[in-house]
Amino acid sequence: MLTPSQIRQRLSNAAVAAMRGDRVALAETTAWLTAVTARELLRIDDHARRDRYEGPALGESRLWKRKVLASPQPVVAALAALHPDGYVRERAVRSLITSADPVSDRVLAIRVSDHVGVISELAVREVLRRSTVEHAEHIVPLLRRIERWERGSEVLAQYLRALAAEYGEAEVWARLRNSADHELRRVAFRRSFDSGLLGLTDAVRSFPRERDQIVRRLLIGVITDAAAPEVIAGVLLRGRSAESRALGLVKLTAAQLDPADVRRLLVDRSVVVRLWARQRWQEMGHDPATVYAAVARSTAEASVRARAYTGLVETGTTIDRPEIVDLVHSAELPLRKAGLSLLRGRAVAEDVPSLFRSVADAHSRVARLASEVLAGSPQLWSLADLAPLKAAAAPELRRRAWWIHRHRGGWEAVIADLELLHDPDPRLAALGRQPVLPMYFQPTDPQKLRLTDLLSAGPTDRRLRLSIAFAAGLPDPELCRTVRSD
Repeated sequence: MLTPSQIRQRLSNAAVAAMRGDRVALAETTAWLTAVTARELLRIDDHARRDRYEGPALGESRLWKRKVLASPQPVVAALAALHPDGYVRERAVRSLITSADPVSDRVLAIRVSDHVGVISELAVREVLRRSTVEHAEHIVPLLRRIERWERGSEVLAQYLRALAAEYGEAEVWARLRNSADHELRRVAFRRSFDSGLLGLTDAVRSFPRERDQIVRRLLIGVITDAAAPEVIAGVLLRGRSAESRALGLVKLTAAQLDPADVRRLLVDRSVVVRLWARQRWQEMGHDPATVYAAVARSTAEASVRARAYTGLVETGTTIDRPEIVDLVHSAELPLRKAGLSLLRGRAVAEDVPSLFRSVADAHSRVARLASEVLAGSPQLWSLADLAPLKAAAAPELRRRAWWIHRHRGGWEAVIADLELLHDPDPRLAALGRQPVLPMYFQPTDPQKLRLTDLLSAGPTDRRLRLSIAFAAGLPDPELCRTVRSD
């Protein structure tokens, strides 16, 4: 979505192109106004007609002469129809009536809500005349949004009646269900089910290939309300979305479920699905932990085994530390990530070297998990252990080192931020500009020395230096800097 200034600049450039007859620029403008969503096009219209001190985005009214509007490019009249001057808009609408181009459809649909009566009457009459399914694809998305407004709100109902009279309601809504406008497509599906044009069979057939989350949720509602248990199980429990699998488990009782389906869903990717699968598995008289333990130590795919270990933790089962360490050193990435997750709060000093190696791992998720283990166990490592990462050539490794150091908290977090200000990478240095000062306690003597060095070396603004120095009980850093220079 473009910013207001970007919209105004594009409109200004398009107006210049219209005056010069620049075909290449006008073709780009046509593509822009045809491709944007209905919501964005109404936003463009709003910015085009808004008064500003520098003048209209589309230029002065006197520039939009009849010779300009007579251009064979429909986008010229379409631009003029967005002008704040009502006389320009009226002439532009009369010109657009002679064009069947998609951009003409869209702009005429906007003008049905015009506050100038002559313009809105012309636009309404022409829009209602364009009652074909081809025109409807461009017009209805805009009329549906205008329906919420005071002016032009009645046109959508009139237009839909005209379409239905010409093609039949079933054909109209079938075409609108394939609209490129997502919001219109959702409305079309809802209207089709509410009016009985679509039913359970259609929902079951459409669900597996449906990508839109809102439409998919509508289909799920139809299926869960009306389908037989075996249909719900066959469609929802094997759906791509976690929402469908969870709702299938919620809707069906343990007696209606196939144990094989529930066992499979015990190691689902979704936390909610696993939760409901465990509930149904227990209602069937089985222990989820037994399944998790068997899968975790099986020859199944690494990702499935990793989820089984997660499931064991979710059931409250304790996993022995040697097994966790084996996972951390596994050659399989999913198992390594599972091991690092399980190691939180259970790391010991001998794990520190391998954890720091994992922090430097090429896989960001592995590095993040290892960093979290170290940040959660600061008593196991020293700043000397962190020094190689802080001196690394790659900015990303230095950022990870800063993050771990900062999580020691207190004055160490302030020191970490001040150190980062000296980083040669400006994007990385920017992360340290807002240190949070601890309250109610002062730094240790070694921390005071480090703070003094960092504050005297800068680069921080004077107010921040004084704030940190005052909170830490240090002398004015400006004096320290003068003494150093002497």
